[in-house]
Amino acid sequence: MNLLKVGAVVVGGIVVFFIVDSLIHVFLGLLTAIAFVAIVGGGAYVAVKIAGARKRRQVKRRDADDERPLRKERTSQERSIAVPPVTPMPTTPTASTSAPRRDVEDDLARLKREMGH
Repeated sequence: MNLLKVGAVVVGGIVVFFIVDSLIHVFLGLLTAIAFVAIVGGGAYVAVKIAGARKRRQVKRRDADDERPLRKERTSQERSIAVPPVTPMPTTPTASTSAPRRDVEDDLARLKREMGH
């Protein structure tokens, strides 16, 4: 009877192995098909976008060429910009810079007194 149980477990293990193998095969096949469709669809979407952008750019460039008036060359005098000289404001010391600075050692001693050290 023990040999019959061992045989049943082995046969059951083989059946489960084939079932799991089939499920994994189906899952990988679906995953591969979805990835392939996504890659092809994404490539087609990008191609359409690039073609549409190129067409719009050509139309805009053609319209801009038609509407652009001919420019005459400017002389160097017309290009120059007159900038008046700026005199700097006189500097006056502010309250924070003229006030005497506190000594760091005094502050440290005060903190040590307050902390009880």
